[in-house]
Amino acid sequence: MPAHHILIPIHDFSAGGTELIAFRLARQWLAEGRRVSILAGSSDGPLRPRVPEGVEVHILSPERPRSSTSRIKLGRQMAPFAAELAPDAIFIPGNFHFGLARALKKALPHAGIVAKVSNPIWTDGAIPLPRFIARMAVKAVTRGIDQIVAMAPALRSDVTRYVNPMRVTVIPDPFLDDDVSFIARPRKPARPRQALKILTVGRLEPQKDPMLALAVLADLRQFEHDVHLTLLGHGLMEAQLQTEIDRHGLGRYVTLAGYAADPAPFYADANLLLMTSQYEGVPAVIGEALSRGLPFVAKDCSDWLTTLADEHPALGAIAKDRSPATLAEALLQKAARPYPSARQIEDGIGAHRIGRSSQLYLELFDRLA
Repeated sequence: MPAHHILIPIHDFSAGGTELIAFRLARQWLAEGRRVSILAGSSDGPLRPRVPEGVEVHILSPERPRSSTSRIKLGRQMAPFAAELAPDAIFIPGNFHFGLARALKKALPHAGIVAKVSNPIWTDGAIPLPRFIARMAVKAVTRGIDQIVAMAPALRSDVTRYVNPMRVTVIPDPFLDDDVSFIARPRKPARPRQALKILTVGRLEPQKDPMLALAVLADLRQFEHDVHLTLLGHGLMEAQLQTEIDRHGLGRYVTLAGYAADPAPFYADANLLLMTSQYEGVPAVIGEALSRGLPFVAKDCSDWLTTLADEHPALGAIAKDRSPATLAEALLQKAARPYPSARQIEDGIGAHRIGRSSQLYLELFDRLA
């Protein structure tokens, strides 16, 4: 039975990669003749204009703005609204929204619920827990989800450590359009004639660890006086970052650029992309940068990213440890090497085009419906 109507529940329209990927998929599903609805707890956030034309948008009334505890009740608050919409399938776009599934399944027992793992499904934090306790915790938070999607083969094993393999499907995360043409930069990198321009892209929040990017810059300046760091994104840590920049006199060397609806000019201007995240799944920003010929240096924060760098070293490098000095050294080494060719980029990330991934999702929805 085809899943004619697909519902995407989200908390709000915050600037996040999971939301953008969900909107990309929604556009593709509309093109395939499906009805797509978004049910949001709040209208807040800069991504509201990015919702594709034709997608139905429903906002809870009264609205439920995001807070540290808002997710706990959001599923129950959404359930009666979702039942009125009567979707055939529900797509939960990332870990942040896993907790909605239990209440939505209770309200819509016949709707297939598919959830994408957007970050590692379990992180130990400061206190590692025994595996069986972690499995119990993951089982509780994923209750109501019929199928869990790993965003790349390299990430499946992480998910199946905590989830029954029968519930896990691999669908490449579709951060590329089908018709994208990769742009190769000149084979010789811009260094050393020009300034070394480092770019980070992401929310200014603890997961992304933007403070580490400042520490890397400080370390780089011991070797390279002509270096500049641009942090693209908004977030709760913005004031803290500005204080740190002022305290260390880094104003000439750092730009807090805020959120950009079109980051393409920032990719074009940079020499390297730096990723300092504590953890990631398949960070779409890496694909966006590489599609414009920009290689990366990253912490060991994602199995997918580590596999990509191991198998396609022209695209990027993973630092041997997470210290600022090691990341700075990796940046200097990468800056001295040629940029990747279009063929190398295609070989590394070409599987993440949207057409095939969208079809795999629809086939999964249809089986569950």
